[in-house]
Amino acid sequence: MAKSSHNLDDRRNEFHTHIWDHTDDPFQAFFDERRPLTRSEIDSLVRLVAAAQTTRDVDALAELLRVELAKSPDDLLGIVLQMVGSTRSKILGDIKAKKIKAPSDYRKLPSNTAAWKVAGRYLAGRILSVFGGLGGATVEGALEALNQATYPGYIRQQRAKLQGHEAEKRLANLLLICGMAFEPEEKASNPLCRDIQIAGVSFDLVVPTAAAPKLCFKCTVHTSNIGQFGESKDALEAVEASDKLAASFPESPPTLMVLIDGVGFNSNTAGLVGVLKAADEFCQFATLWKAVIVAASACGKRVSLSLSSADRSRHADFLARYANSVLLVEPNADGRWVDAGDARILIQ
Repeated sequence: MAKSSHNLDDRRNEFHTHIWDHTDDPFQAFFDERRPLTRSEIDSLVRLVAAAQTTRDVDALAELLRVELAKSPDDLLGIVLQMVGSTRSKILGDIKAKKIKAPSDYRKLPSNTAAWKVAGRYLAGRILSVFGGLGGATVEGALEALNQATYPGYIRQQRAKLQGHEAEKRLANLLLICGMAFEPEEKASNPLCRDIQIAGVSFDLVVPTAAAPKLCFKCTVHTSNIGQFGESKDALEAVEASDKLAASFPESPPTLMVLIDGVGFNSNTAGLVGVLKAADEFCQFATLWKAVIVAASACGKRVSLSLSSADRSRHADFLARYANSVLLVEPNADGRWVDAGDARILIQ
């Protein structure tokens, strides 16, 4: 088949001429209108709203919700999740983040004692926020209920965007406090600023400078299932970063370290494995202190670290690799301390 002779501008014009108007698509319209509530759902919701007017006891309300769910033949839990601004997948992800095994189906939550302890209290708290202000069904109360119920969806995109940059912001601030040189320095105050480009690859942070990089960071955090494509993309980007650094600095390539975290990687471990295999070192929010030690090693510095005996044993290999860059001290040592995940760093 012969290649098209159209140039890039022609193709762009064609694309924009025929771009999909999803607002007129029947498939999309299907998601814009909810089915009416059943009589059973209405009765249960009325009882829950009434209870939200008279109590602030989260545990009591969570138990009432569990009872109502057991009585309802419909998908009452799905309705409650919708009305309080949550989703079926989010609540399961939140439970997994507590290191509690969540059922695969959100409808099984009420029968899972450990999972419901988290889910019930969360839903009860949201019910109080959304329905607690309804009062005597005044316009003001209804408006506040809508305000509470719709806000999570309204802010979802912004939260997802900012959440993606929160990791590099925390990392930048910790390096700054610990006196480690890095670029771009603006990341500490504005995590949305441009990344550093090295060998055609984007890095969130570079230590000490982009002109003479010794440590390059890529940050990836997912708190929900992003699917196989998303995780494969993470792995491919990590492999590309490792290969480009090795090719561009054949004598002494910078260390590639990833800050990778989130229960989103539980759904498809291939991406996680790919990232971890490609990176020289990695850390998570709980082990953010590791990033400071690797940065100290890159800069010829030493870090005073207070670490529990359990973590000293758990990370013995890492600590041995960077023995010249870390000094383990007792938590009662005099000086200024800064939290770094599950450890504390003494600022000299």
